[in-house]
Amino acid sequence: MAIKNKPEHDPISDNAIVDAYMRWALMAAEEVAGKSGLAIVLKQSGLETFVDNYPAEELRVSGKVNFGQYANLSAGLFDFFGRAGKSMTLRIGRLSAKYAIEKQSALFGLGALVASKILPLPTQIKMGLEAMQSGFRKLYGEALHVRLEDRGDKFAYIDEACATCAGKQADAVMCYAFTGALHEALQWQTGKTLDIVEVECRALGAPACVWEISKTPKE
Repeated sequence: MAIKNKPEHDPISDNAIVDAYMRWALMAAEEVAGKSGLAIVLKQSGLETFVDNYPAEELRVSGKVNFGQYANLSAGLFDFFGRAGKSMTLRIGRLSAKYAIEKQSALFGLGALVASKILPLPTQIKMGLEAMQSGFRKLYGEALHVRLEDRGDKFAYIDEACATCAGKQADAVMCYAFTGALHEALQWQTGKTLDIVEVECRALGAPACVWEISKTPKE
């Protein structure tokens, strides 16, 4: 995949990201790429400040880390892994979500989601996606522009300010890290493997990144 910076500055890149989200992404990337491999990625991506110096594990927006840096990490990992970039960043997204699930129980109402397993699967999925977006709104406030749409046999998760591709231009959808996070979160909640596909991406010029989540599990 060819990824480069947009020719014009993307204001989304300046949005501050939750400190812990960057930390968990770096921890997951280290687990997959190895400590030395991640150091290479960080140095080649202009993120030297994070070598052996991850942000604090705090669910707050301190202003010390921004969407542009998160997107640089995402792009750097694609470059590092080459042809395996999609599968590796998908795996990193899943690992990052595992850390998040362990630490965000109260904020995202995870107890209620576990109890929802007695409900029909589409209802469970909708509850999970709504809880995720509600939790993000508590953290980001008005800076967040996410919504959910019912598209018949699928739900659409829509993010108009995606951190994974902020400021980037690509020849294909590139937000596999968040695709992986969605897979991990919904599988943890429902116990089912769902078909989740990013169908639109800001890196391709779309107004928002859009993921479609099937209401029925994979066979």
